[in-house]
Parts: sequence; C-alpha cells; structure tokens
Amino acid sequence: MAVTSPKMLHSIAASPDARGLNDHIAVRVVRISEALTRLATRSIEGRWDLRNTDLRLLNILDGEDAIAVSEMSRRAHVDKAWVSRSLRELEKRGLVQRQADSCDSRLSLVSLTVRGRDVLEEVRPHALRSEFRLLEGIDARRLKKLLDRLEENATAMLETG
Repeated sequence: MAVTSPKMLHSIAASPDARGLNDHIAVRVVRISEALTRLATRSIEGRWDLRNTDLRLLNILDGEDAIAVSEMSRRAHVDKAWVSRSLRELEKRGLVQRQADSCDSRLSLVSLTVRGRDVLEEVRPHALRSEFRLLEGIDARRLKKLLDRLEENATAMLETG
C-alpha cells in the first residue's frame, strides 16, 4: 500500500483545490452515485416498480439457490430490518419466496421465484444498455479494477477505524 508522506499531505492541503472539496474523490463518487441512483429510479422503478434496493436484493439472489436474510443484508450493505421489509414486498409481488432453513429453523432463506427470474431477464438488457452509454469513452476493465481497489481501500479503512 502506498504511504503518503507528510510533505505530500502538506502539498495537497496547500493546493488551491484543497479549499473546497468539490474535486475530492469521495465527493465525486457520491455525486456520481446520486446521479446513477436517480437514473435507475427514473428508468427501472418507473417501468418495473423496483426500487434500487429491491433490484440489489434480486441481483444477490440471481444464480443462488437460497440465501439467509442476514447474508443478503451483509452482501447488500443494507440494514437487516430494511432488507426484511423489502423482501416482504417482493414476496407479495411473487418475485421471491421464503422458507425456513432445514438446519436452523430460526433462519429464513430467500430465493427467486420463476417470476423474479423473468423480471431480472427483462431488466438486464435495459441495465446493460445504460451501462454501455455510461461507459462511453472509458476502458471498462480498467475502471472496474480501479473501483475494486477503491472498494478494498475503503473497506480496509472502515475495518481499521
């Protein structure tokens, strides 16, 4: 891991860009995230009545047999209570189903229904077209590597305090 020297930090803090944080990476990532959230809300929620969290949960279930609610919460980085509420709505719509874990009846396992898989198959091409437009002029592989590293660094920072 690269270590920034005190001299480098002083240089960064003294630069004209340091007066405001508009160009700060975290600020820019949040702005981009907010724009992407609005785009998804406008295009996916309007057409399929799926909130961003709903779609994240369905994507987590895609390709899986059944997952515990607590594991879905961990993977989605969303509060377990919020995941449970979202899953109740998705279950009412017939997109997911719950069952008790055969090894531990306290656990609730969730899986996609056929209808849930069908909805994801409808959404997928739309999402891929949007991503293609978003990545115009960008090396997607390189960007994904950078995002992986950024996520690793952020996770490590959270773990170390």
